[in-house]
Amino acid sequence: MVLKMNKKTVFFSAITAFTVAMCGCIGLNNEEYRMSDDLAEISVKDTLIPVRPGGEGRPFWNRYAIQFIYAPAFEFAKIDGAAEYLFEAKDRFGKVHSFTADSPYAALSPVWRNIPAGPVWLEVSAVDGRGNKIAVAGQKTFYRNAPFVNSYPSKVRSYLECARKNCEYLFNLKYVQSLADGKPDLSYPLFCYPSKMYSSIINVMVGYSELNPAKREKALKIAEGAADYLIEKAVPAGKELEFLPQTYEGKNEAAGKFGGTIMMLYPANVGSAMLNLYKINQKQKYLDYAVKIGEQYLKLQQPNGTWYLVLKIADGNPTVNNYCVPTGIMAYLEKLSAVTGDNKYAAAAQKGMPHLLRMMDTFNWEGQFEDVEAQSVPYLNLTKHNATAAYLYLCSRNPSDKKLAAGAREVQRFAEDQFIVWEQFGWTGKYDPFSPRKEENSLNPVWGWMNQHTPCVLEQYRCYVPVNASYAKLIRFYLLMYDLDKKPLDLAKARALGDSLTRIQLDDGRIPTWMNQALSADTDWINCDVSVINALTLLAKYDSIK
Repeated sequence: MVLKMNKKTVFFSAITAFTVAMCGCIGLNNEEYRMSDDLAEISVKDTLIPVRPGGEGRPFWNRYAIQFIYAPAFEFAKIDGAAEYLFEAKDRFGKVHSFTADSPYAALSPVWRNIPAGPVWLEVSAVDGRGNKIAVAGQKTFYRNAPFVNSYPSKVRSYLECARKNCEYLFNLKYVQSLADGKPDLSYPLFCYPSKMYSSIINVMVGYSELNPAKREKALKIAEGAADYLIEKAVPAGKELEFLPQTYEGKNEAAGKFGGTIMMLYPANVGSAMLNLYKINQKQKYLDYAVKIGEQYLKLQQPNGTWYLVLKIADGNPTVNNYCVPTGIMAYLEKLSAVTGDNKYAAAAQKGMPHLLRMMDTFNWEGQFEDVEAQSVPYLNLTKHNATAAYLYLCSRNPSDKKLAAGAREVQRFAEDQFIVWEQFGWTGKYDPFSPRKEENSLNPVWGWMNQHTPCVLEQYRCYVPVNASYAKLIRFYLLMYDLDKKPLDLAKARALGDSLTRIQLDDGRIPTWMNQALSADTDWINCDVSVINALTLLAKYDSIK
């Protein structure tokens, strides 16, 4: 049977995101939510509505995407002489699901519910007025992920207990303890990212000092040791980038490739950690250093309101033309303004808004990580981190703004669509982030099932694997959406991800960064643990809600 989509349906698909800006609605509306108490059914119905479909002047963000939970729409060619377009999607069992539409941009909504999880081979053909195929408008191979069904294993301990155990675990790590003397144990390979790692240690130790008064003195000593080391190793006075903390040290990991540069996202992390430490110990040197970082941001801010992503320490010039997604920097400058009482930092933060709004418009949420090369090709390396961070920042400041809430809902659907895996999934063999593995001397993709700890959350296209900090970010984002809309489905999804974290935690409190207990603890990223601790602590505050 071939389903038929009329022009009205296709037009709706193409302008869904525009409609959001006008009426504040995306996905299922509140009335549709009230029509069913079955969260799984609500979830499945929502996946039939595409995520920010392209076409008619709107860019297609999903040109490099390879898996979907929500019915996708693709950038296929318009063919002269086409009366309509035939969509044929073959599932992993060989069954073909087909429908016709007036545009090659139509979403797969008419057949999406009937396509099982697994690989899909899609071909779209232009058809003339007599029903004959005249040309291929496009082809796509992708993975159809399973939707949320609200039936996952329960947590094995409370969220707060899980967070406390992880915090205690970090405190006891020998390379964290080494910072009490201000001499980091560099046998931990990821100390090659000092700004990221030491600022995270400062933050978690400040929190731990309040959580466990018996160990307060030692925790603060560790935090101060990490802070002192960052100040000691900062770019020397007199250089163009003076006082900025180092992004890289040594030759481990990406430090060997990107050494001698500063990624401008990370001084804000350090400055914020210094302010947290100053708040609890009132030692002026930490506030002074936070101010020095703030002054450099004022000096280096570009006319477009943001900052070059990567600068060379030698001369202060950018290595690439990419600009920072400025959310974290803006938040830091506002925080610094609040602590110092100097409004110039908050004013600089506001200058970053136009660039942030442009990113929200283009939906090019490029991954910006110190261990991944900056991308110049739009949409090539998307991540949910920058997208969710932008709306966490904006909605927390404007919770009653309906347009912002609609944009946040759009980002929630994008983040889930591209980065959450609710059930077992995946490709076998050597992992290629842009195509399935192919047999030798064969054009046929080879698909198989991987044994992953699910539900899980993937990080970015260039690191398309589960990462515990990715769970943390989406837990926080689902809680934001629950606060904005009070939809039980958002809270259920946040809890499903939190429950998953508790189930993989080891007896000593460790939560493996890569969600694989077999990997060495030396592969864990401390900053990721800190994100998890914060997210689980926040999630625990919703325990009383049924």
